[in-house]
Amino acid sequence: MNAPTPPANASVTTTDVPVTGTGVSATPADALATTTGVPATPANASVTTTGVPATSADALATTADVPATPANASVTTTGVPATSADALATTADVPATPANASVTTTGVPATSADALATTADVPATPANASAAKAAVPATTTLVASDLDRTLIYSTAALALGMPDAQAPRLLCVEVHESKPLSYMTEEAAELLALLSAETLFVPTTTRTRKQYQRIQLPGTAPKYAICANGGHILVDGVSDPDWHASVVRRLAEECAPLSEIRAYLTATTDLSWVRKHRVAEDLFAYLVVERERLPEDWLGRFGAWAADRGWTVSLQGRKVYAVPKPLTKSAAVREVARRTGAALTLAAGDSLLDADLLLAADRAWRPGHGELADTAWTAPHLDVLAERGVAAGEEILRRFRAAALLS
Repeated sequence: MNAPTPPANASVTTTDVPVTGTGVSATPADALATTTGVPATPANASVTTTGVPATSADALATTADVPATPANASVTTTGVPATSADALATTADVPATPANASVTTTGVPATSADALATTADVPATPANASAAKAAVPATTTLVASDLDRTLIYSTAALALGMPDAQAPRLLCVEVHESKPLSYMTEEAAELLALLSAETLFVPTTTRTRKQYQRIQLPGTAPKYAICANGGHILVDGVSDPDWHASVVRRLAEECAPLSEIRAYLTATTDLSWVRKHRVAEDLFAYLVVERERLPEDWLGRFGAWAADRGWTVSLQGRKVYAVPKPLTKSAAVREVARRTGAALTLAAGDSLLDADLLLAADRAWRPGHGELADTAWTAPHLDVLAERGVAAGEEILRRFRAAALLS
């Protein structure tokens, strides 16, 4: 019988209410109700009428032509829509009723929280519902950022040009040989934690794997990271061997060998301005130099000589890098984007070795310092920031988040 709907939160008891009878049953928690023909009542209502059993939370209802009622409800019915948050619903032509209602009128079961609804041909209605009929494609924003002098900064690179009392609070994110080495502002750390939860954040660095693993970035540990200027793609911290093997093959085919580069460096450098010779991951070489003593003409000569052999030379802080031209951050980022189906790529960097990464991105940013700033390097989709030093890292993260939220 079509009993009138009582008001929300009402508790009504009428006469002639059998606990057990033809077509009428009391329905405890987790019970299975099979009923017909009466609409469910408002939110939080608890009603017992003539021939109407009250049902409990977590009941599984199977009904015909009756709308399901509560939030998070799980209903198996013909012609009854599931209406709850986070429910999986496929329903048919019946309006959803209020959340959290627990009512059974004549032949009408109230449905329960957290139940599974499977109905026919009606769109799911509540917040966070997942409709089985309509698959909405997820989109991924990939954020590929250089680290050193882009997001993290050594003491020498902080560029704290403001009065001491106005300097930002800093968070140490790297310790080397028991000494703090790299920093972010606390605000930047908070922004990065949010960004890593909202996007696919991929640290993209020229550092070796060992050097990268010293860094403790805020937020969720990245699923992917790119090290050795694209020579290694880390997946959950482990290098992908197939990617690395493909890189090694390409370098052997297209570039002069690393041994030739090392021989040139040994023959042409002077201990008066070179502190260390280093080889990174058997892929490229770099020098640690006394920047103020570095002969400018030597850097130019080395760059021209290396270019003829398929190598790129880059000066970053106190380091002079010699890197094979096919060894690029952009190639590794494209591979990660392919694997993850990323629809948008954002990037930031400050050095010549970041230029290809910035060109490959959909949108890009560079700080007001570094090799690219010194040469006024630009691109149509590149935003040049005025900020320098650690303040630039904070601003880059703000720009990343704003662009990702608009995508």
